[in-house]
Amino acid sequence: MALHRCRVKLVSDRCDGHDLCVEIQREVPRELRCSQAEPAGYGETRGNGPNCGCRTPADLKDLVCRELRDNIVESTHIGFVRIKAA
Repeated sequence: MALHRCRVKLVSDRCDGHDLCVEIQREVPRELRCSQAEPAGYGETRGNGPNCGCRTPADLKDLVCRELRDNIVESTHIGFVRIKAA
């Protein structure tokens, strides 16, 4: 099965967010796709910098798929899937 690249923002109380590109097996709307130039994994960090203590959830791919299923309209509107840091 083909992998699709989804734009994700990992957020927590400690920082404004970390941009991620997560590869999942579910189809991703065009508005939420990472460009092919963006590497998979962590991208830009905002807020308190990379040492803010945010941890990626172990089940990140499952959380992204669930968020796409449950809140695709909101995610498409804001341009990324919002996931809470572990």
